[in-house]
Amino acid sequence: MQQYFAQIVFGWPFIILSLLLAVTGVIMKHPALLVAGALFFVPPAWYLSGYPSIRWFGMLLPVFILGAAYYVKQGKVVIAWALLSAPILASAWLAFLVMAQNKNLSGG
Repeated sequence: MQQYFAQIVFGWPFIILSLLLAVTGVIMKHPALLVAGALFFVPPAWYLSGYPSIRWFGMLLPVFILGAAYYVKQGKVVIAWALLSAPILASAWLAFLVMAQNKNLSGG
């Protein structure tokens, strides 16, 4: 049971949920959804901060989402999208690495 909990909290379910909350928050101009998204992104960001090439950047990802919440509240949606692009791109990069690793492991 603990293994599944860790996979959910530190893995793709929380990453996807947090990004969906954040994107919905920007689209609906609802900063509280972005704050919730930032909170859900903390465990995956903590996990990513253990990866040597993005150690310092990993823990900053939820801060970008909080910054986007601030700018949504100020009515500056373009800046919010720009800040939100960092966690989205980091997650896409991680997805690419996982898929590339699976391809290498399967002999393809």
